[in-house]
Amino acid sequence: MRIITFANQKGGCGKTTSAVNFSAGLAKKGKRTLLIDLDPQAHATLYLGYKNPASSILDIFDNLLKDIEFNPQEYIIQRNPTFSIIPSEIQLGALETELSGKTYALELLKKLTERIDNLNLDYIIIDTPPNLGFLTLNALKCTDIVMIPLECSVFSLEGSENLKKLIALFGDYNEKLPFLLYFITMFDRRSNFSKYFLRKAQAELSNWLLSTLIRNNVHLREASYQGKTIFEHHPKSRGAEDLENLVEEFLNKIEKIKDVEFRCQANSAQKVYLVGDFNNWKKREEYAMVRKNGGWTKKICLPRGKYRYKFIIDDRWIHDNSNPHLEEDNFGGYNSLLSLED
Repeated sequence: MRIITFANQKGGCGKTTSAVNFSAGLAKKGKRTLLIDLDPQAHATLYLGYKNPASSILDIFDNLLKDIEFNPQEYIIQRNPTFSIIPSEIQLGALETELSGKTYALELLKKLTERIDNLNLDYIIIDTPPNLGFLTLNALKCTDIVMIPLECSVFSLEGSENLKKLIALFGDYNEKLPFLLYFITMFDRRSNFSKYFLRKAQAELSNWLLSTLIRNNVHLREASYQGKTIFEHHPKSRGAEDLENLVEEFLNKIEKIKDVEFRCQANSAQKVYLVGDFNNWKKREEYAMVRKNGGWTKKICLPRGKYRYKFIIDDRWIHDNSNPHLEEDNFGGYNSLLSLED
């Protein structure tokens, strides 16, 4: 089961529309998919036509906070055999205000995903609010992949940069670093600015930008008014075509991605970082390793390929002593080698 979070601080970038229809697209391919609406505005819930659900994610969080036993399935609306949703409601915003800054509350969604791990789901999709508050933090702490929608606007790119900075703040707390993927929404092929933005995004984001473009399409807006996914409303529209292509490209992309756990034995160290080809050999906070069982660990997702890496242990650059595969660096030491091949 993989957990995917749709997030961007910038509102109006097509995040909810993409999250709902991406979920439906996965389900259409036979992937057992659960959509969790984590936005107090409940736009994903409303998009699918559920205006007054009997229960919501708020009730689940309330149970978790009060340590009340519950069956997660009782809070899930089954839309079809492969697509379901845990809805949201506006009162969730009050909880966000109440628990903001409470460290213990940042594990709520993680506790939920652990409880539903036995439901044989292939994917959990989380739609977050258009901010970087308590609810978005909850999602980022349990996610495997972050899907970041970018409308053709400089503010959209800035919002994604703030999201990356937020993830970095969790560096020495999260054992796993989520994998970031970007995609462009509301693209107008006739617009010179859209074309300029595409080139700029391609240059800045490189391989992390998916090539599928979600074009402007009236049928995507119509679907939300009717409480339907784009595949239910107009399966032959270009909106449906684009979302189906996005799902296909995503699946092809993650098939080439592996989860890798790095471990370092440095019991007396105060701080350990992971550096290598995958982060341009820069000491970045999101690659700070987590102390665990007397050692240090970090899990990251990497595309298949060959990588060189080292640990920075209290400012000392050290190769991985547990890995026999080495090559000389240019400074009289060694780099550790990692091969992720088919």
